[in-house]
Amino acid sequence: MQQLIDGFNLTPFNQHIGFRVTGIDADEVRASLDMQPCLVGNVFKQILHGGVIATMLDNVGGLAALTAAYVRLKGQPREEKMRRIGQLGTIDMRIDYLRPGRGTRFEAIGRVVRVGSKICATQMELRNDSGELIATGNAVFHY
Repeated sequence: MQQLIDGFNLTPFNQHIGFRVTGIDADEVRASLDMQPCLVGNVFKQILHGGVIATMLDNVGGLAALTAAYVRLKGQPREEKMRRIGQLGTIDMRIDYLRPGRGTRFEAIGRVVRVGSKICATQMELRNDSGELIATGNAVFHY
């Protein structure tokens, strides 16, 4: 799992915005982001940009799907597993923005709802440092 975390954390865009995976297990993926001036989407309200929120939710959902797909492909040759998870991509994603993105630190959590032979459904949430639910999401990934 550490290799997966390291790979995710070395993704250039994730590094650029400061988004880091903090934990992965069989049930969920957690990642965090510290608020920075470059991430503000509304300069009058000083809130986190909606696109950053979408990025965070897509990333934790995708990483949860990737982990579940790898387990689902147990027994397949390693090359086949790598080929399948290497093509993992978002098919559909819905985000509900529930509150303005206020806070100094944000945590995104992704959980697998169902994993099939070719697709994986996930649910995600984003909370601020006060524990307030900022946004929720549902996404489907193909692998």
